[in-house]
Amino acid sequence: MLPATPLIILGEPLIELSSIDSTNIYAISQIMEDKAVSGSCYRADFQSQGKGQQGKVWTSEKGENLLCSYVISLSNLKKAKELTETGILNNQFGLSVAVSLAVSDFFSALAGEETKIKWPNDLYWRDRKAGGILIENKIRGTEWTWSILGIGININQTQFTSAQGKPVSLQQITGKSFEINKLVHDLSAALTYRVNEWLMGEFETMLAEYNERLFMKGQDVKFKSNQIQFTAKVMGVNKQGQLIINKGIEQTYNFGEITWEI
Repeated sequence: MLPATPLIILGEPLIELSSIDSTNIYAISQIMEDKAVSGSCYRADFQSQGKGQQGKVWTSEKGENLLCSYVISLSNLKKAKELTETGILNNQFGLSVAVSLAVSDFFSALAGEETKIKWPNDLYWRDRKAGGILIENKIRGTEWTWSILGIGININQTQFTSAQGKPVSLQQITGKSFEINKLVHDLSAALTYRVNEWLMGEFETMLAEYNERLFMKGQDVKFKSNQIQFTAKVMGVNKQGQLIINKGIEQTYNFGEITWEI
């Protein structure tokens, strides 16, 4: 349950865009031009240069999917000083967990319990990719000032030009067509709940939920690290955001140090 006075409400105002290079690029430009309002959601029908993790491109048919970016001014949050002193605003992985859980909450309510989170924050249904998250943070000196939460979720698209991640959409899963404008409000509500939960100091409980929903947990997976392929069992994710695997002995990897070969 949200507190009576949440520290932030996400999705207000909602800015609708027809065609844009990338909602994250647009959101960052609004921050740089001092035009961004904390909590805003920038939603686009089409992105010509949609951004994915590690410089990958996110492609989507016009008007078929949920493509948006939310912005949060961390330094202007209610109780920002107190949150910094308690260390909450030094935990960028905590925000990543909150956003991953929110997107999973949103999608599983429509697609069912086979919704999973693929480390660090891809949205999967069974063994197929249904969406992705790209969080970009702005730092001034040592202060975490802004966070941009880029989210892309496959909704009504039924044909995909790329086979990467074996994409799947909500319509393919359910056989139903969805109204994007309504869904963005549902997503905003899920994000508002989870981000406030993180700000209230519930990171450890949320991390346990994240690990319960972790894609391929307890199963053997093919990975690659330093150009070497190997098979290891997925054990979980620790407080530092590292993936824990077991290939005879337990080892931990930071994001970017290991890739999934699936």
